Amino acid sequence: MRAVPNENYIPSDELAKIRARLVNQINSMSDAELSIAAKSEASLRAFVTDLFKSIARLFGYIVGQVVGFGRDIVRSIGDGWAEGWKAGLG
Repeated sequence: MRAVPNENYIPSDELAKIRARLVNQINSMSDAELSIAAKSEASLRAFVTDLFKSIARLFGYIVGQVVGFGRDIVRSIGDGWAEGWKAGLG
């Protein structure tokens, strides 16, 4: 076993072999198989983007709830202060 500098290192001879295998695999695929692969990639992309959108929506909701709660408290304090000020001035 040879040492490698990091987990992303791929020796150039291995990289060439991998590239050749991939090119051969793609060239051997029928149009139907290529279409299925393209549709699978598009479906995965749509799923992942929708998943992240849903997560962002959830975080937005949570942050909105917290900010809204804080805003309501600040408004209440401001309203109470104004009412007390007016009452104090007579």
